[in-house]
Amino acid sequence: MQYIIDSLQNGEKMPVSEHEALIYEAGLELVEDYEIFFDHENLIPTDESMAQNVYEAAIDLLETVGFYSVDTKKVINISREQIIRSTQNTRNYLNLGEGIDKFSLSIRNDSGTKLPLIMGGPNASPVTTELYTPIHRSYAKFKDIGALAPASLDASDSILSNKGPVNLFHARQAVELVKQACALEGRPDLCIVTPPHIEDPIAAVSVANPRFMGSGDLQEIIPHLDLKVNFDELSRVYHYRMTGSNYLCSPMVLLGGITTSSPEQSSIEMVAEALKAQVIYDPSAFVKYPTQVETASPGRSLEMLWASFLASMALSQNKVCLHGSVVSNSAGPCTEMMMYETAVQTIGYVACGCDIISGPVSNHGSIPDHVAGLDAHFMAEVARFAIDLSKKDANYLCLELFSKYQDMISHPDIGKSFVDCYDLDKIEPTSEYMEIYEKAIDEIHQTMHQKYVRGSRRIRR
Repeated sequence: MQYIIDSLQNGEKMPVSEHEALIYEAGLELVEDYEIFFDHENLIPTDESMAQNVYEAAIDLLETVGFYSVDTKKVINISREQIIRSTQNTRNYLNLGEGIDKFSLSIRNDSGTKLPLIMGGPNASPVTTELYTPIHRSYAKFKDIGALAPASLDASDSILSNKGPVNLFHARQAVELVKQACALEGRPDLCIVTPPHIEDPIAAVSVANPRFMGSGDLQEIIPHLDLKVNFDELSRVYHYRMTGSNYLCSPMVLLGGITTSSPEQSSIEMVAEALKAQVIYDPSAFVKYPTQVETASPGRSLEMLWASFLASMALSQNKVCLHGSVVSNSAGPCTEMMMYETAVQTIGYVACGCDIISGPVSNHGSIPDHVAGLDAHFMAEVARFAIDLSKKDANYLCLELFSKYQDMISHPDIGKSFVDCYDLDKIEPTSEYMEIYEKAIDEIHQTMHQKYVRGSRRIRR
């Protein structure tokens, strides 16, 4: 930590635009040098050596460009040896929750039959105060959800600012409401993550104490993009370490942003962000949130999925850290489209070695109260099915399921609000919602069954 602080003060002065251009140009060169290319025929990369190339390219990228201090406008240079050393000192297990809801998280290593942690929840989607508890109860009901990633508290009816006492009040209110939801479902010790709208460092630090969040919970840092770091993030890290709190590093990684224009560049930068997290923050776990900033299209969605899967494979092969990814969808609850979007991402992340799968996010987190626990249960069910698939079969299934909704990507089905797809008295999904769920599960099983039948016929011939 002291080395990082000293470097923030003594690094080379540089305009931020120059550093961003340096990342972009270096990324282009590394894509060519390491022969990384997007395979349009495969969503899940079949060549594992390409994942290793992405990992090596990410190390080269960090060594070439360093990290950028938002506060001092200086670059922190880091050597290859320092980067590798940070990955050799990583945690390979983590205990979450307490009591009967304790979950022992460990590196899956891209092999075996160990299921990833299903961190179900709205995952930063906005939820109004009135529905905050019932919506989180809908997730806590399902025992296959091993941790809960809460919503952002949508308190638009109040005077809410990013800083100050009002923000601190809402931070504490959100934690209390999530804890209440878990307790009402008989899971008071279920691991919860800091509600993601808590960005003010004072408010974030205030809830990181035993009165509000227990030792089995996870604090969260959402760092700057494009290999940047700031003092507020480091202050929170220092506090979490001093109080013995576990914490996630959860960056949003972009395709089509300032520093990436291709899926190949994005895959390198995703891994570089994970390496940056190990060097700068030393988090308990790393969970990326892949997204795209351009108008949605089938081709662009395929590219982002491929880049994210490849990055997950690179992190898994090299045991960089406990890592995972957020499942983010364009469609909303109570729709076939969202089920299939969730399935494609879940299958891919299981096949590529993620230790944590979080979400699923509906409508890209843009519509208040458009979230529901059944979608996270579906994610868990798909993960159990996917654990027995080979990468080849997982890739086949992902492509088949993607074809079912690709024509809707530019105009997705926004689905229904929680009040329209759940019985609020029983906190149970409606019969319509359950029918959509069961149809999607059946479709996944039938798709793989038909493939196996066709394969056995060819063998007999």
